[in-house]
Amino acid sequence: MKMVRHYSKSEDAWLASSALGANGIEAFVIDDNAIGGNLLGVLQKSAIRIEVAESDFDEADRILEEFEKNIRDGND
Repeated sequence: MKMVRHYSKSEDAWLASSALGANGIEAFVIDDNAIGGNLLGVLQKSAIRIEVAESDFDEADRILEEFEKNIRDGND
């Protein structure tokens, strides 16, 4: 498995994961709502990442680039 993106909001991660699934790529959302500590002992919300099979990485990256561009441009 290889991380293709990370997000700070779980809803963004799940939308991206759905976009991959709609294009036939199995994606896993990891660390949803996980909380960890840093070196100073302060709790912080960790990044939510999407992982795909290494063989799907290039295609997943391309799909998410297009997906994110459509969101920025206001396209559905």
